[in-house]
Amino acid sequence: MAEFSKQYQEAFDFDWNDFDYEEIFQKLEKNQVYPLICEGLGTLAVARSDEDQMLFAIQSEEEPDMVIWKKLEDVIQLVKDHNGL
Repeated sequence: MAEFSKQYQEAFDFDWNDFDYEEIFQKLEKNQVYPLICEGLGTLAVARSDEDQMLFAIQSEEEPDMVIWKKLEDVIQLVKDHNGL
């Protein structure tokens, strides 16, 4: 079953969410990653950087076997651009 984050719900006025990346992020220590997929955002994991930033793993379009790290606002913009919003 597909799962959707609170961040997706808020950015795209979705009806519900299954989890909150922010709550997970608050439990992470620096340089830790928590793998959890949000089908709406296309994110694969959330991490706390060594600079205390919340970063999201997404699949690289150029190299599908690779993961790249983006901030939430960048991920949301990528989804909007991909969907023509």
